[in-house]
Amino acid sequence: MKKILLFCCLALLCACARQPVTEGGPDDQAALEQRWKHFAAQDRPQAPYRLHMSLRFGTEGDTRRVTALFWGNGERGLRLDVMAGVGAVMAKVLEDGQHFLAYSPGENTAYFYQGATTPLLQLGVPVPFTLSRLADLLNGRYPAAFGRSHTHAQAAAENKAHYDLDGKPGGRLTLNAAGLPVGWQEQANGTGWRMEIAYADDAPTLPSRLTLSHSNGKKAVLLVKQREVPAVPFAKEQMALPLPQGTPLLPLAKFKQR
Repeated sequence: MKKILLFCCLALLCACARQPVTEGGPDDQAALEQRWKHFAAQDRPQAPYRLHMSLRFGTEGDTRRVTALFWGNGERGLRLDVMAGVGAVMAKVLEDGQHFLAYSPGENTAYFYQGATTPLLQLGVPVPFTLSRLADLLNGRYPAAFGRSHTHAQAAAENKAHYDLDGKPGGRLTLNAAGLPVGWQEQANGTGWRMEIAYADDAPTLPSRLTLSHSNGKKAVLLVKQREVPAVPFAKEQMALPLPQGTPLLPLAKFKQR
């Protein structure tokens, strides 16, 4: 009997430990949890998309600007073409699950990577997410981008609220009164990456600008210039990244050494 009682107590303690902690009185706690429910409900279905984007990145006094096409069918396979000018393709990228392939036409070299980290950072692009997580964020699938649970919540200034995220990507998410994400930071102490999320008047629930900064001085501004919603999914050939015959294929780590 004592063993059964002890087991029940332990189970109860574990269940309590999994509950998110909210600051303030009962009314404040209820409001914070209601806001999180609004966030969790804003999960759009997967569908084909093509985004026209611009990205400015670098450090203070040393930045560069590129444009990009980002498309997919809302599933694992994603394609990204990065251009330095009209028709000048700098890189072609394919991400399929944890498989990442980047091809540089200028070098006629391809780089591959397999893993669950952030290969864009290894390419020198200061975006601390996988392409799939970035796609979820830009297409309004916020729970898929940031996770569906939190461990701690507290009210903030300007009618915002902070939520410490459970699992990946982790960090602290800031929601506005409507439950839309307007900020994220990698570490609660302010180190690492920070991101501000802005919305346009013509698409008030979809991000139009991501402003990223790192405590080491790196910065990036990603603008969504145009959104396309294809009537039919992209064909298999449109999602592929064929390489010219004889293209050298190197580990992505080699890119840093060039």
